[in-house]
Amino acid sequence: MSQKKLTVVFVTDGIFPHSVGGMQKHSKLLVEALSKSNQVNLIVIHPHVGTKVFDEDLHIVEHAIPAPKPSIQYIIDGYRYSQSVAAILKKYPTAVIYSQGFSVWAQIKKFSHRLIVNPHGLEAYQTLSKKDYYKTTPFRLIFNYIFKRSAYTVSLGGKLTDIIKNQLTKNNQVAVLPNATNISEFPDKDFSGNKTKVLFVGRFAFNKGIDVLIDCIQKINNVNLGDQFEFGLVGKGPLYEHYKSLYKADNLTYYGFASDEDLAMLYKTSHVFVLPTLFEGMPTVVLEAMAKKMPIIVTDVGATLELVDMNNGYIIDKKSVQSLFDALQAFHQLPKNNKTQLAEASYNRVKENFTWPVIAQKHIDLFKQIAQSTNA
Repeated sequence: MSQKKLTVVFVTDGIFPHSVGGMQKHSKLLVEALSKSNQVNLIVIHPHVGTKVFDEDLHIVEHAIPAPKPSIQYIIDGYRYSQSVAAILKKYPTAVIYSQGFSVWAQIKKFSHRLIVNPHGLEAYQTLSKKDYYKTTPFRLIFNYIFKRSAYTVSLGGKLTDIIKNQLTKNNQVAVLPNATNISEFPDKDFSGNKTKVLFVGRFAFNKGIDVLIDCIQKINNVNLGDQFEFGLVGKGPLYEHYKSLYKADNLTYYGFASDEDLAMLYKTSHVFVLPTLFEGMPTVVLEAMAKKMPIIVTDVGATLELVDMNNGYIIDKKSVQSLFDALQAFHQLPKNNKTQLAEASYNRVKENFTWPVIAQKHIDLFKQIAQSTNA
C-alpha cells in the first residue's frame, strides 16, 4: 500500500515570469521541483488572478488572490494580502505551510506550529547606511515578529544563518535550505588566447557593486593592462544609463538586456564571472554561472561562501577596487589547466549540491518532520 502524500500549501506574493525577482523565480522553480518529486500534494497561493501559472500535468491546485498595486502603503498592502491568505489556509487545517517573505502574517499564531518562513536575502538586515537602516526598520520588526512565530525559518546559508539566529528565541529553529539552479551538460571552456573575457550579469543598482566594477575596469585600462581583458556587462536597472554614459572603453561592452540565447553564448565564450555585490542572499546568478562552468569572483556577503572558495574562484573584499583588481590579475596569470580546474569545480559543486531535485528533497524532508511533530 502506497504511503499517503503530504499536503503542502505554498504561499508567495508572485511567481516568475508574471512577477520578476529572485524570490519570484525561486517560487516558480521550487514549486515545479516539488511537484515533479511526486511526494507532495501542492496548493499554491499567489496573486496572479485569471492566470493558470503552472502546467496542468503538474496537478497543482492554485488559489489566486488579487494583490494591491505597489504603493507607499506597501506594508499595509502586504498585511491585507496576508489576511486573504489566512482565509484560504484555514481550509487546509493539516497541511504544512511554506511562506515566501511575509505572505503569512495576519493571524500567524493560528498557523505557527506548521509554518515554514523563507525571508530570502534579508536585505533589511544588511543595510549600507544609517538612512537605509532607519528606512528598513519596519521590515525588520515585521520579520522578527514572524520568525518568532514560525516552526522554522529558512536560511539560504552562510552569514544569513547568524542574522536569523540573532533574532530568534531558543525555541525557534533555523533550517538551512540553499538556493538552486537547473543544470545540464555544458561544453568545456576554451581558455586559450591572450585575453581574459570577464562577464557580469545583474541589475544595474548600487548594491550590486557596479561602481566598484567600473572603477576597476578604469584602473586596469589606466595602468595599460586593458589589452589583457574584455568586459561584458549584462543587465538593466536604475544606474544603467548613468554608467553607460559615464565610462566607455574599447574593451567594455554594455549589453543591456540579453535574450536567453545571447546570454547562453556569453556564458559559453566568457572565462570568469564577476559579482562585486554589497549584500546578497544566495545569488541565483552565481549558481547559474557555475552551472555554465565559470570560475567566480565574488564578495564575501550573504551565503556566497557556500558557493565559492579557492577551488572554484576568488573571494574579494566588499567595496574594494584593489581586491577585485588583484583577483582579476591572479586569474589572468593562471595556466590554462588551472583555469579549467576552477571551471570544473564550479560545475561539479552545483551538480552535487545545488540542483533543484536535491534542494526540493531537502524541503520535503523538513515538511515530513513538521507533519510528524504536529500529528504526534
